[in-house]
Amino acid sequence: MAPVLAVALAGATLSAGAATLTNPVADTNATSTNASGTNAVGTNAAPQKAAEPERDLIAARFLTTCAGCHSLAGAKLTGPELTPATAWPSDQLKVAIKKMEAKVGPLPDEVIANMADFLKAPNVRDRLKVEGERIAALFMAKMEPANPALGRELFLGKVPLKNGGLACVACHTAEGQGGNLVLPLNGIFAKTGGEMPLISAIEQAKFKIMEPHYLRHPVTRQEAMHLAKYFSTLNPQDTRIPGPAFAGIGAGFAAFAMIGMVIIMKKQRVTRARDTRLQRRRK
Repeated sequence: MAPVLAVALAGATLSAGAATLTNPVADTNATSTNASGTNAVGTNAAPQKAAEPERDLIAARFLTTCAGCHSLAGAKLTGPELTPATAWPSDQLKVAIKKMEAKVGPLPDEVIANMADFLKAPNVRDRLKVEGERIAALFMAKMEPANPALGRELFLGKVPLKNGGLACVACHTAEGQGGNLVLPLNGIFAKTGGEMPLISAIEQAKFKIMEPHYLRHPVTRQEAMHLAKYFSTLNPQDTRIPGPAFAGIGAGFAAFAMIGMVIIMKKQRVTRARDTRLQRRRK
């Protein structure tokens, strides 16, 4: 507010030398000129709110609908990696997107066209990153902060999943611990393209081995956030492989089988020797 206007509204008077405010309750947020001629701003000025990132609707749709099965960062998910598809002609790409209606429901022509343009955009990965960070910030505001330590406990099964799902460690390896039925997770954060795609992949659990189980026991969004944060801390260069889960059982079974074979062989020798004696007596 200009000094003169502020004075007029506040009911102030002007002295002959300098402009002074006579109203003791005048707005302290107004900008006035001090004796040195510089501008002074009231100490009660409200902090200016930072501008929020503009929402990228088509990037958001990809992250929430497609990223659980498809990657643009080299990850091998249940659906094909889409980097080669970005070089397809637009018409061919639209046909492929249209076929996904069987998985995700009806897709209007406008959405299909926008998605094709989005995938062919040179900055598609940057847009996904920015929108992913925006959506992640919204999640963080509504839920407790993602905790990598809790994510590790969920992975190992030390903290059970809310809906009774099987712990990840039963099939996956991380930090040299876990099963070896499917891919290790040390580099999964970068492969899926960051936090939001990984959270989506964990929530949707579209992998062939996972889907039948987690359809009945879904991972919650909060749990997915904790797990994704834990996976983000893993060293992609960690190539430790856990020992066979059933090594002890296998060794015991092998020993038992060996003993059984020895007993059978002894019985066979005894039987052959007896038969030989009987044949000799008959002769």
